[in-house]
Amino acid sequence: MIDLNKHRKNIYQNYGVRECPYYGEDGVIPKIFDTIGVSQEPYCVEFGELRVFGTTTRAYRIFYKAKSLYFSFSYDFRSFYLNIFDVFKLVYKTKNLSFLSFLFNFPFKQFASTDNIENIFKKAQINKKEIDLLTIDLDSSDYYIAKKILELGYLPKLFIVEYNPSYGLQKNCTYPNDADFSPSNPRIYGASYKAMNNLFESFGYSLCFVSGFCNLFYIRKEFSNFFCEPDINKEFTDTPEKINDYINKFCQKDFVPSWLSAEELVEADLEDLDFLDIG
Repeated sequence: MIDLNKHRKNIYQNYGVRECPYYGEDGVIPKIFDTIGVSQEPYCVEFGELRVFGTTTRAYRIFYKAKSLYFSFSYDFRSFYLNIFDVFKLVYKTKNLSFLSFLFNFPFKQFASTDNIENIFKKAQINKKEIDLLTIDLDSSDYYIAKKILELGYLPKLFIVEYNPSYGLQKNCTYPNDADFSPSNPRIYGASYKAMNNLFESFGYSLCFVSGFCNLFYIRKEFSNFFCEPDINKEFTDTPEKINDYINKFCQKDFVPSWLSAEELVEADLEDLDFLDIG
């Protein structure tokens, strides 16, 4: 069985005009798909990304020249022009003109909610059976978006979701499914590990990789025997010491998560979260 921790590698973080945050995922994602295979026409979906070479799906898109549906509520003209430069820089660095096709597959501005996900997917004519990779990083109702996608029958081979280690390992909670919710502490975002893990296990997925304080990688059960199951107690980054150790090992120099300087959460901070039923 493959231990994906041994394949952490940063490759593409400087392929854009500006350096992107990175977490060692550039080596992990190709290893997964070299093992389980990609669709005849590689395709991925990414929620919350406004850069062609953003943080999560870039290795998949570059490695397999994949088409993508990806969008962000904050996408703007500045992002659009930076993406043009990013594509030409990739072509220059790789000496591969085929990457010019990325000019016709840019992100777009879209607010995603549980109410419009089905229409977004239908409009994009996404084949439920041909999504290799789907990732969600919205810092808000990620849990409810993921749940809706799974309920609609979109079951990618690999599903990557951001989680919030500040909630602790045992709390089964999530940011409310409410666009007007505005927490005062930056550490309030997304869902807990337990909430995400219960959700994905209920839809036949297995955890195959933990990207520090950022992402959980869930693989469809039919592929789970290829990979070692992570020890969440070792991977969970819930203390300043673990967070800084992870940054020093896998992130760019001087990288600081936006929430790290905020006050640590207390029970009163969690009162407005949604606590989920077990099972």
